[in-house]
Amino acid sequence: MTPFITLEDAMGRTTDALSTPDCCLVVMLSAGMPKQVAVPQGATVMLASCTGPFWVRYGGPATLPSTDILDGTAPELNPAARSVAGLSSLGLVAPADCVLNLSFYR
Repeated sequence: MTPFITLEDAMGRTTDALSTPDCCLVVMLSAGMPKQVAVPQGATVMLASCTGPFWVRYGGPATLPSTDILDGTAPELNPAARSVAGLSSLGLVAPADCVLNLSFYR
């Protein structure tokens, strides 16, 4: 799996560009239908991009919030980049049909 590193420009300064991942997943989310996706072995970083809003729960199933969740167990809305070290799965759900792209790095 590709390491998560930022690339340097010609002057040796760090840029926002990353190396290309060698582990990408596409997840088709249907409105209100939760899915679970396995975190690839060795992955420590996940980057996410989606065609619509989505919720993720780390290490367990996600539910579409329909009321306040004030006990700390709420899923997270639209994370862009997260550490997934030590996780075996991601719970995903969206309020509308969308396409989610997950890129993993070590």
